[in-house]
Amino acid sequence: MQELAPQAQKERFKVLLKSLFGYVKPHKGKMLQAAASMLLLAAIRGGIVYVMGPVIQGVFVDKRMDILSMVVIGLPFLFVLKMVAEYTNTYTMSWVGQRAVQKIREDLFTHIHRLSIEFYWRRRSSDVMSRVINDLTNVQSTVQFIPLYGIRDVLTVVSCIGVLFYIDWQFALISLVILPVTGLLLGIFGKKMRRASSESNVIVSEISHKFQESLQGITVVKAFNYEDQAIAKFKVSNDAYFGKMMRYLRAATISGPVMELLGGLVLIGIIYMGGKAIFAGTMSTATFFSFSGGFLTAYMPLKNISNLNSKLQQGLAAWERIYQILEEKPAVVVKHETKNIDHLDGKIEFQGVNYKYPSRDTQVLKDLSFTIKPGEVAAFVGPSGSGKTTIIHLLLRFFDPISGRVNIDDHDMLDLDTTDLREHMGLVTQDTILFDDTVYKNITIGRPGATMAEVEEAARAADAHAFITAMPQGYETMLGERGVKLSGGQRQRLAIARAIIKKPKILLLDEATSNLDTASEQSVQAAIERILSGRTVVMVAHRLSTVRNADKIFVLKKGELAETGTHEELLALNGVYKGLYEAQS
Repeated sequence: MQELAPQAQKERFKVLLKSLFGYVKPHKGKMLQAAASMLLLAAIRGGIVYVMGPVIQGVFVDKRMDILSMVVIGLPFLFVLKMVAEYTNTYTMSWVGQRAVQKIREDLFTHIHRLSIEFYWRRRSSDVMSRVINDLTNVQSTVQFIPLYGIRDVLTVVSCIGVLFYIDWQFALISLVILPVTGLLLGIFGKKMRRASSESNVIVSEISHKFQESLQGITVVKAFNYEDQAIAKFKVSNDAYFGKMMRYLRAATISGPVMELLGGLVLIGIIYMGGKAIFAGTMSTATFFSFSGGFLTAYMPLKNISNLNSKLQQGLAAWERIYQILEEKPAVVVKHETKNIDHLDGKIEFQGVNYKYPSRDTQVLKDLSFTIKPGEVAAFVGPSGSGKTTIIHLLLRFFDPISGRVNIDDHDMLDLDTTDLREHMGLVTQDTILFDDTVYKNITIGRPGATMAEVEEAARAADAHAFITAMPQGYETMLGERGVKLSGGQRQRLAIARAIIKKPKILLLDEATSNLDTASEQSVQAAIERILSGRTVVMVAHRLSTVRNADKIFVLKKGELAETGTHEELLALNGVYKGLYEAQS
């Protein structure tokens, strides 16, 4: 956790507790049920403490059979009642804990999907996954077990202390010296544990990243004999995690022995003073046994509270990391009142658009203006880093311009419903993302519930139907993680089918064939050309052979529009485009 001033730390601590309690608050009924069972347990334990001395005195000293009979008859009933109370308590709090964490998990997943693309560029996926899995597990333990055992033990301590004061208030005051010392120790050790736990969680994220990075790049790792370096980098993080965890465990494990020492010293004092009182005749043996039993009964839960403190600090450190994501605000803010688009012609216009990514110092687009008419095929070309893909991102409204306007059918994009706008757009990128699901499900991502006839029509248009039907289960074939069972060309044709089944008015192609071999490129390019008619197409391309037939070609250089025209017109200009074309030729 980031270092803050002491007052700021206190305020942050309050915010974290309040936000975490917000997930438990909706289950007040269950909490009251659990509280009733906790009170019953505390009362039973206090009652046992109160009668312990008289029972020992009556049975073992006075040898009274009537008291022995009451013990034999009453204890089974008391044990059954205690069992019911403990079951109710444990089950109810477990239910509340599971429900709270279920809601946290759901809110976290939903919130992550609502954030802008810029968030994913700032955060490593392994870091997000570490928070979703590892940190949430620690939060679950805190939400489920801290109220369960912490509140129960606190009530037991309060109940026993009440009995102690009833038995002998002077002795009770002496025994209470342990409470302020315990509170002080919990505060000191708690800060150390929370800080160490927070730092260790960050390192766990780093370890997850190195695992993920090596597994995803295992081909490169082995081809370049990078195994030893990768292992060495991993060991550095692993050693750092060991050091932070040992720092946490030092603070966590010392609290138990310190509590043992404090409890032992107070118990010695009680025995000494109790013995003197018995010798002086001011205290009976039965009273002493009741008092000693009450102290021991209160001491054990007090020690448990000290041990639970480590779990609490670990959970709060984990909740801090999760809450950081929940606090993230989308970079793109959709207005409360927006225009819905029932019909779209497909006119696109950039008016003096400027854009700079938040994580970069240089401006990507500079005063960019152009118009694409409905039904035109427009291509954007230029050197790497000239801002071509940024135009696609702005059209999808992954980002908003820092100045200028993007108009769709003469409407400012900021005034349109973003979800509604994307319904009219199809996207094919160079890195095709397929999900571990069936062919049918992957094609219908943008149009759930599409009929099989519509899916097959889209697949045929994308030149994918033939290879799909040749697969073992056809359209119900599972594709595996990221579509590993398919070739690059096959994945790209599925991406085209996925884009056109929506029947989009605007089709966005971001270097859709750049990662393919020549044969696959020709096949995919032919599929693309079959579906261009009647749509406004925005095509970003590195290979100029794919844009020769475009109605307009916009040449970008360092974020500015350098040239505009058809293929032939741009060659005649003898400028940037001709230089790129000749270099590729």
